[in-house]
Amino acid sequence: MQIETAQESPELKSADLESLRVLIADDEAIICKTLSLFLSHIGIRSIKTVRDGSCAVEELCRNSYDYIFVDLMMPRLTGLDVLKKVSESHPLCNVIIMTGFPSMDTVIEAMHYGASDFLVKPFRFDDVKIGLERMQAVRRLKERNWQLHEELNKKKEVEELNYELEKRIRLQTILYNIVDSLSKINRSESLYHYIVRKAADYCNAKLACFMIYDQGNSHLLGIAQQGLTGKFAGLQAPFRTDSEGTRILKEDFLYRHFGVSSDTVLPLNMVTRVNGLMSVPFNIRNEPFGILLIGEKSGKEGFDNEDEFIIKFLAEKAALSIENIALYDNLKESLIATLKSLVSAIEAKDPYTRQHSSRVTEYASRIALKMKCDYEDLQKLASVAPLHDIGKIGVNDAILNKPGRLTREEFSHIMAHPLIGVNIVSPLGLDPEELSVIRNHHERWDGQGYPDHLCGVQIPMLARILAVADAFDAMNSDRAYRKALPSADCMQELRKGCGTQFDPRVVEVALDVLSQ
Repeated sequence: MQIETAQESPELKSADLESLRVLIADDEAIICKTLSLFLSHIGIRSIKTVRDGSCAVEELCRNSYDYIFVDLMMPRLTGLDVLKKVSESHPLCNVIIMTGFPSMDTVIEAMHYGASDFLVKPFRFDDVKIGLERMQAVRRLKERNWQLHEELNKKKEVEELNYELEKRIRLQTILYNIVDSLSKINRSESLYHYIVRKAADYCNAKLACFMIYDQGNSHLLGIAQQGLTGKFAGLQAPFRTDSEGTRILKEDFLYRHFGVSSDTVLPLNMVTRVNGLMSVPFNIRNEPFGILLIGEKSGKEGFDNEDEFIIKFLAEKAALSIENIALYDNLKESLIATLKSLVSAIEAKDPYTRQHSSRVTEYASRIALKMKCDYEDLQKLASVAPLHDIGKIGVNDAILNKPGRLTREEFSHIMAHPLIGVNIVSPLGLDPEELSVIRNHHERWDGQGYPDHLCGVQIPMLARILAVADAFDAMNSDRAYRKALPSADCMQELRKGCGTQFDPRVVEVALDVLSQ
């Protein structure tokens, strides 16, 4: 593994590094060796490596260390066990937890016991360097704070250092929260709203908005906002193509402390003037993608260095999430399209079910639109409703096409198709609402359905909608064992099923939609 030369910074001075004593505890030899080489490369001379937690504790009993890099999961003693012992006996020692499986609960517990930083495997050497820079400052604060506690005549300086230390701890907590929250968001719409909400919250600002840059026509497209009046989503605004516009898209931050005319950057009907503006570009693969704007910071002071650091960190991590979500969505759409083609091919072989899934999807989408379901729910229906019967691939054709009444055993095979369908699509990483369309579209309002025997509002809304659409098309289509019912009779059957088989509210809307 090649180690790049790191530029010396104010936080990492050679003289400081040479005097440091570092202990590395990890049961992976390659981690110990590679990290040791990097630390040696940047100037640290005293480095010791051990292969488990017990050896780390034994080494601490013999020698003192300034930094300990410890793996979270190790034999004999875990990284948290080592951290607890260090916090008791070596309060000035900085512990860096290394893990390949981070969770917010683990982060909180580790911080409670005094962890200085987290490294998520696989990590880059830049991450180690940045962590050391941050911890060197924290370490100096800790050492100074320790001295001041022993000097009662310097109480004021102790309080100032404590305040600074608390700010750093708060900052670290914010950064961990950002990373943890972004890891749980898998839809771009939710991500954009998270970005503006957190940008405003973290900077204590009244206004925030995110816009995507359309390079083709040099326009900004409004995506998400907080604190602005009027329509914003979908709003297009011309963007400056001069040097000032280039700076906004390519430089990290721009300030306008004395108010900004709305035609400088923002859409004309959005705001007229703001007290200070901070902007940060979003770049994906070195190409401008969008811009985040924050304005109207509360209080007399303008945006400070901490605001800059947090927003830049949020932008960098969120840009990666945007790219990852886009890549995932493309892959997911491709796989869903493949499964849809498979369903269509299977239905085409049976004259009784030909185009059934596409009709059910159309009915369900129209019902959901009439019920004012949000855009995300409409997208979910469009994606997974065509796959609602994909589990019938696992049911014998002789049973599916049987002209007579099914036996109890045969019907049990039919009842298995929702679960078979869920198993087929599970590798796609669908969310619970999407899976419910496949799993629960045969549940009944009275709880007598299958496979989970849910009742009433326990049944997810999208599954309730699909159940009505599916039943209508089934009754309105020819089957091997009967002819199609007239539409009027089908709607009468839906009325009969109100409150027993179907959600009454869905049926009410469906009757209106299907009658048209």
